[in-house]
Amino acid sequence: MSETPKTPLLASADTRTLGPWRVRVGFTSRAAGNLGLHVDDELGGGMDASLVRTLNHRAALEEALGTEPFFYLNQVHGVQIAYPEDYEVESYAPGAPQERTVERARAVLENSPVADAAISSEGVPLAIMVADCIPVVLVGERVANWQPILAVAHAGRRGLLDGVLQQTVQRMRQLGAEKITAWLGPSICGSCYEVPEAMRTESTELIPQVHSVTSQQTPGLDLPAGARAVLEEAGVQVSMDCAQCTFEEPEVYSHRGFTNRGEKPGRIAGLVWLEKTAEPAA
Repeated sequence: MSETPKTPLLASADTRTLGPWRVRVGFTSRAAGNLGLHVDDELGGGMDASLVRTLNHRAALEEALGTEPFFYLNQVHGVQIAYPEDYEVESYAPGAPQERTVERARAVLENSPVADAAISSEGVPLAIMVADCIPVVLVGERVANWQPILAVAHAGRRGLLDGVLQQTVQRMRQLGAEKITAWLGPSICGSCYEVPEAMRTESTELIPQVHSVTSQQTPGLDLPAGARAVLEEAGVQVSMDCAQCTFEEPEVYSHRGFTNRGEKPGRIAGLVWLEKTAEPAA
């Protein structure tokens, strides 16, 4: 079942009902603003002003979606996994309007776990930031206590090749997740992601499905095809309903759009959160 929340802040979204829970999946648009504290949005006032704007963007998104604060990461193209249950909400929440200062933004950034995936077994809302890499949202059923296992992962070229998706799926299963579904969000497509021939060769040796030729007939990488292949091999159902090319779609941020076309920089986010629909049957 697909259902898009009525907000322009999401470029695409999906919904799945699991027991008493409605699982929401969404990928933000430029309308939500830059969500990366590590990025200067270049809208004026320098980095300090950008930090405060980003906290405000995060807070506005949470208010629009009716969620608790999303758990963000300090992403480094690695394979580490973080668990929000290990952190106090105050360490990553944007706070009340009067609390959204430069100092708080710096503290939130400093306190963000260095990781490229997050898993919650208690329904904590999760976020993963990208601007051309793949934002992957994963949801696993857990019939034992009707509490879905939620996860997000940052699948850039390096993380994808190093196994961030396989490790995330493995850990979800260790926590009791069954029938895992993954949504691939907006990312650069194989027709637009040009790379050196040596990089394509190295990548293809590890994941053959990433081999691509761009629209300019140059070496390329198709990261979504590689991510889909890896996930399906791991027994995960993959949805491409929310996928689109960040370089071709002006509604979302693109790092290559920033470096090649002079667009304003920023980060969109892949999101997953829960809404309670009913109590489980006895």
